[in-house]
Amino acid sequence: MADLPVGKITIGPKLRKLRQNLNLNQADMAAELGISASYLNLLENNARPITVPLLFKLGQTYDVDLREIAEDDSAKLVVRLTEIFSDPALKEYRLSRRDLHALANQHGQAAQSMIGLFDAYETMRDAAYSEQRVDQSRFQPKPVEDVRSFLEKSGNYFEILEISAEKCRKDANLRPGFIFSDLAAWLQQNHAIQTRLMPTNVMGSMLRQFDFHRNRILLSEAMPEEQRLFQLGVQIALVSCQPEIDTIIAGAGLENSESTNLLKMTLSNYFSACLMMPYDNFLAAAQETKYDLEQLSNKFGASFEQICHRLTTLNRPGARGIAFFFLRVDEAGHISKRLSGGGVEFAKYGGSCSRWIPHHAFRTPEQIQVQFAELEDAHRFITITKTVFKPRTEPPYIGTPIFAIALGCDARHFKELCYTEKIASEKSFATVPIGLGCQLCERSDCQHRSGPPIGHELRFDLTKRHVGLHHFRS
Repeated sequence: MADLPVGKITIGPKLRKLRQNLNLNQADMAAELGISASYLNLLENNARPITVPLLFKLGQTYDVDLREIAEDDSAKLVVRLTEIFSDPALKEYRLSRRDLHALANQHGQAAQSMIGLFDAYETMRDAAYSEQRVDQSRFQPKPVEDVRSFLEKSGNYFEILEISAEKCRKDANLRPGFIFSDLAAWLQQNHAIQTRLMPTNVMGSMLRQFDFHRNRILLSEAMPEEQRLFQLGVQIALVSCQPEIDTIIAGAGLENSESTNLLKMTLSNYFSACLMMPYDNFLAAAQETKYDLEQLSNKFGASFEQICHRLTTLNRPGARGIAFFFLRVDEAGHISKRLSGGGVEFAKYGGSCSRWIPHHAFRTPEQIQVQFAELEDAHRFITITKTVFKPRTEPPYIGTPIFAIALGCDARHFKELCYTEKIASEKSFATVPIGLGCQLCERSDCQHRSGPPIGHELRFDLTKRHVGLHHFRS
């Protein structure tokens, strides 16, 4: 029960889809659950929240993952609908926040259709402005968005790769402290592939390259040991785990070749993380240390970013970790990686609130910082962040790349984290109000605001001077 969401749980669309997949009518399912058909109808239309006992009965009767079915998907819809109805083109049809929540909660399919229509409209509008010819390929999601969406739908967990990585660890007889040499020897013995470390002036901007002619994997000396090990694991995935990866890709329904290639790369990265941080051992260590990221990094010989990534994949049914979200942002505030989770749903263009602690991490490089934050919908969460340096492959005067890595979860997990366990109670949080970006946030009193929300008009009053220039009509 501790893993289930708190508060009222509405699962209407998921319940209806489950019933339809089982080829049951409402009367038959209601009889199997011991409730009336009219009550089931109310549940399917989100007119009633499901009770915890009935939720458990549902799980026992149909062998479904309770956490997955109880997770509220409406948050994603609300975020995207907020963006859509903030567009100037829909100024006359703007909906209130209550209306948007009602649309997402009670008419999820209609909300999805509206999002699809607006995405098509945006494509046509962008093409018109750039005077480009519109073809069907422009309606395909960008590869990054495509793969991110698939990962989130899959719960960012792939049992088949976990099993394959465990088998590889046993076959290679990996020893603590010698994992890189053991894997290199295994790769040589089983696939006749040699491993070579190469100087930066030879590799240039490449960190890893497979030399087909000489059947060898080249790794740049610019990388620290944990990244060399990770890239070696990626190569092992590409040569020894193709059937498993292809099986996952076949079920992803991707139609864009670049999306397929990106997913293959992502799944190879996933396999490599499994090699370095086997599921059971990693989960046990995470819980034992209360998710102490530095201790985990030392124990598994992995980087801070690799540890954070791996923590987002602990979603095995019956053996789950805390549901985390992940973010990587550069010094200019651009987000290069993001994965929703822990009840936080990133907007398509969101995540750039200057109040949010990942943007403050650059003030104190390589130090872990923690923040309690609250979104406009009153959802509170914890963010843990730290800056990391990337391998420098260019001349010193250009500088070493630095990013802020952020890991976060719902605030209710504060007692499970070493960074917040000493806090007396959830009510004692010193909480920072943030938004998903100035384009979406309607906090009118924010002195950090860089622009008005989409669809709102600026207001200039000569008799008053606010902290920021962007005072807008609400």
